[in-house]
Amino acid sequence: MGSSFNLVKKPNKEEEFEEEEENVVLDEDKPSKKSGDDDMKKRLFLLMGIIVGGVIILLFILWIVSLLSPKNYSYDDIEAIMTDAAKSYFADYPNYLPANDGDIVEVNAVNLVAAEKMKDLSEYRSDVACAGTVQVQKAGNDYLYVPYLNCGDSYYSVELYNKVLTDNPATTSGDGLYDYNNSHVFRGENVNNYVQLEKSLWRIVKITAEGEVVLIHSNGLDYYQPWDDRYNEERLYESGINTYNVSRMKEYLEKVFSNPNVDNGEEILSDKDKARMVTYTLCVGNRAATSESKNNSEECRQKLQTQKMGLLTLSDYLYASLDTTCKSASTKSCMNYNYLSMDDEWWLVTPNAENTSTVYKVDKTGVVKADIASTYSKVRPVIHLNTRAMYLEGKGTLEEPYKIK
Repeated sequence: MGSSFNLVKKPNKEEEFEEEEENVVLDEDKPSKKSGDDDMKKRLFLLMGIIVGGVIILLFILWIVSLLSPKNYSYDDIEAIMTDAAKSYFADYPNYLPANDGDIVEVNAVNLVAAEKMKDLSEYRSDVACAGTVQVQKAGNDYLYVPYLNCGDSYYSVELYNKVLTDNPATTSGDGLYDYNNSHVFRGENVNNYVQLEKSLWRIVKITAEGEVVLIHSNGLDYYQPWDDRYNEERLYESGINTYNVSRMKEYLEKVFSNPNVDNGEEILSDKDKARMVTYTLCVGNRAATSESKNNSEECRQKLQTQKMGLLTLSDYLYASLDTTCKSASTKSCMNYNYLSMDDEWWLVTPNAENTSTVYKVDKTGVVKADIASTYSKVRPVIHLNTRAMYLEGKGTLEEPYKIK
């Protein structure tokens, strides 16, 4: 029986070493998964670096452009810059400030620039040529700084009284503003004469020949007050005495102005509001119920100087009515077509000339009557705004009242 053999050559050690080395080289040439991930991360990191660097460069370029580009400030901002510059200027030169109450001095923008208190106005608005001044008025122990900016048709600072006169051309019929007794007086039922101060709402009664805006509180203070409650020899009880100069009402209004009770709703004026007020002469003379005068000629036979706050005269109430049959305090029709009438009774400043104990008031229907001074009614303070109370915005309506700066 025959047998067969398969002969296989046994490799020697050198051949085995060469084969192993070849296999190792082949394994190194093959890329691993880990090395691929690392490469991808490097590329993403590089890309992110390029993006971030590009954003930084872009922001830097935009910043440089913003520095080189002219800025257009708002007109209100420019007025504020002028005011701050004037305050700094007069802090350096206090001797230039007005010395007496009511006096006014003025410094223009050119001088403020020369004093290095502000930049030239062209630096704040490159699109329009502007000029400006700041007026400084002595008001008691304080100074009122009022900027006037004139940029032609684009913008100019305007006083409230001028804005009201522009919005309400003088009329001779219907609701509106009438030329009367050297003043511009609102008459009628539907007139746009609301003014919103910082603390409360008011209505314009008239604008004086000097440009002072006469305001009456829109709704009256929260609590009823007596006009006076002193003992009256004529009545033989505390009916009050109808002499305003020594009345409780005068004392009360002084308190409301200087030391109001916040809880009682007496804080109707802010410090800013007070700075824009001016003292005035209050007419406190008496008159008979049948007198037909409407020009304050009787009331002004007696005057009280330098008042900050008062009440409305009977003449002013009567003249506000457009009813042609409204003749005197005894005429009920004066309630008609009269914006001053409201659903509550309130005091006037005018005493009744027929005795020493009654004063005129307006009742809930708008009818005028003379009542005992010690009775209680609402108080509607009257104030005068300075001619330099500057208009901010508004149309004089209840929804959009005039506002001042």
